[in-house]
Amino acid sequence: MLEAHCKECERIEENCMFTAETHHILAKRQKRWFVILQLVPAVTSALLGTLVVGQVVPRWVGIIAVVSAIVTAIGTVMNPQQGYFEHLNAAKAFTTMKHDARALREVFGVGTTDKEFAGIVKSLHDRYNDLVRLSPPTEDWAFEKARQRIRRGVHKPDAEG
Repeated sequence: MLEAHCKECERIEENCMFTAETHHILAKRQKRWFVILQLVPAVTSALLGTLVVGQVVPRWVGIIAVVSAIVTAIGTVMNPQQGYFEHLNAAKAFTTMKHDARALREVFGVGTTDKEFAGIVKSLHDRYNDLVRLSPPTEDWAFEKARQRIRRGVHKPDAEG
């Protein structure tokens, strides 16, 4: 019975590793969209608007400022920064759970009775399921990219290498 609980800890650890990496990839993408759709157009609008009002550049340059302002408005509605933080927080939560599962299996589970260990693993399993339910959805391409990164050894601790 104890072996089955250790395997469940390993399974949770592995699932968390893949899911955390997937959320990190999606967070990075959302951050990129934030820069493209909100930050760059907002700065462009402000600078060009100032130059047009100050009559430093021709008035037609104001059209570029208007287009930049429209892109900023669209980016604000899409709110990629919110997606960034949602995925980043999910990635951190899955990483923490990965470490909890490993520590339980390798350190904290040692010396507990089978019944105590089973209860702790059940609690960890329930936390994992709650985290999956509360996390933002992921995309297949991001999971595949995460799997490739992990296969290349991105998450191998130095002690194992």
